[in-house]
Amino acid sequence: MRWWTVLAAAGVGGLTYLGINLCREVATALGGTPTGDRLRRMQSSPRWHDHGFVNSQPAPPPNPDVDQWDALSRSLRDRAATKPTGPIPVVRHLGPQGRVEGAPVVTWYGHASCLVELDGIRLLMDPVWSDRCSPSQLIGPKRLHPTPVALADLGPIDAVVISHDHYDHLDEATCAILGEITTCRFVVPLGIGAHLEAWGIEPGRITELDWDESVVVGTVALTCVEAQHFSGRWLSSRNTTLWSSWVVKGPSGCVYFSGDTGYYDDFAGFAARYGPFDIALLAIGAYDQTWRYVHLDPEEAVAAALEMGSPLVMPIHWATFVLAPHPWAEPVEWLVSAAAPAGVKVVIPRPGEPVEVAHPPDLEPWWRPLAIAPTPKRRPLVG
Repeated sequence: MRWWTVLAAAGVGGLTYLGINLCREVATALGGTPTGDRLRRMQSSPRWHDHGFVNSQPAPPPNPDVDQWDALSRSLRDRAATKPTGPIPVVRHLGPQGRVEGAPVVTWYGHASCLVELDGIRLLMDPVWSDRCSPSQLIGPKRLHPTPVALADLGPIDAVVISHDHYDHLDEATCAILGEITTCRFVVPLGIGAHLEAWGIEPGRITELDWDESVVVGTVALTCVEAQHFSGRWLSSRNTTLWSSWVVKGPSGCVYFSGDTGYYDDFAGFAARYGPFDIALLAIGAYDQTWRYVHLDPEEAVAAALEMGSPLVMPIHWATFVLAPHPWAEPVEWLVSAAAPAGVKVVIPRPGEPVEVAHPPDLEPWWRPLAIAPTPKRRPLVG
């Protein structure tokens, strides 16, 4: 047998092995399919229409055959600007010395992953600790900075709270690890329990809620509230689980967590129902004409904050993964330029840096030395 034949056979064998493992990894990451009582409860929701959930207001999702490829091509064309020019500074805060009693303390770990501490309760929001937000760790958007702290070093977690099932908000590996090393609850919108059960989380630890439904953890109420977005971990599962934002309210404070949402006309309404808010964790990144109806841009985030009564704003959903063609630091530069004249106070911590909401630090533009041409966008606020 000639040497190149041996090499070719080895190459084919290696690719076959890689392909089999890739298929297994993707199949696991896809999660589960709601059936039985879970599906019947979903279908009885006022948000369910025909074969899936719908937004209260028209919000056409991206066309995967056209819009997504256009956004990808623009990302590749302007790839240098979408990443920082050097290492992103992270704060390696190794968990609490004790539980935070009283007013909220929020730690942003990157993208939408946050720890909310309030009245002795510790809630982990949309945790994604994997290197890639993708069904495979071989391909897909790769994180731009390390996780500030290992999951095992977070300290006690009372509940993991998920906004929706997209890969940059619901991570199979992270949830599986948390299921093993903690005894916490998982509080999620309708349908997502099927994914968690497929990944080994016991049904008794999962609470699924519709919009405007609540569950109490200790003395803190978690309320699932409307968001304008969509769901799905594969094209065939579009909108088969619910998406949401969250209100976290205790005796000593109230926190709004946007998850992913576009701009719509009920920010003032749910603020009146569930506020007042001390801080709003608002997604400001991954905006683009492609996702116009389902992702806030920074100026829309300021408009939403004004309608919610001008709480302190902490931006999330930026800096960690490249998910849109805009420059890496543009979201925070745009947010700062829009917030100042509107009188909205903003806090922009480094990943891993705890923020005491009652005593927020002064704004320090730590991102600017890492940005290429950080020119803010400007346009009129949404009416």
